[in-house]
Amino acid sequence: MAQVQSTTNNLYVACARAIAGEGTFNKFSHIGLDKANMGSYNESTNALTTIATESGLGITAATVTIVTTTVANDTVQAHKAFTAGASATVTGFGLFPAGSNANMLFWCAFNAPQPLENGDQVNCTGKVQFKKGS
Repeated sequence: MAQVQSTTNNLYVACARAIAGEGTFNKFSHIGLDKANMGSYNESTNALTTIATESGLGITAATVTIVTTTVANDTVQAHKAFTAGASATVTGFGLFPAGSNANMLFWCAFNAPQPLENGDQVNCTGKVQFKKGS
């Protein structure tokens, strides 16, 4: 499915703090699903508009790994397979440093709303590659 995605200003700050060796900075750790129109989201967006709270769809811990896209270990990704325990329609997801809807680091809007029924699964993977700009 086609999608629109973006990092946020919170991620830029976290990267700078990590490179500077600060002990505390926001890290990818949780994924949450949105149920609202994400058309107005941009780099300044800090939280999802309407977080999914239906059974099986709340903000939850993600599997975070370092992978290779172009250069060895240049990409961090967070993945979660959600299984709906109730009906819901989701529009995208956000990556967070904790289990709350704040300080979002990355967001992804699906091309179209995804209706889910009890037992349906949606896989979400957010990737951020670090590379030299053009």
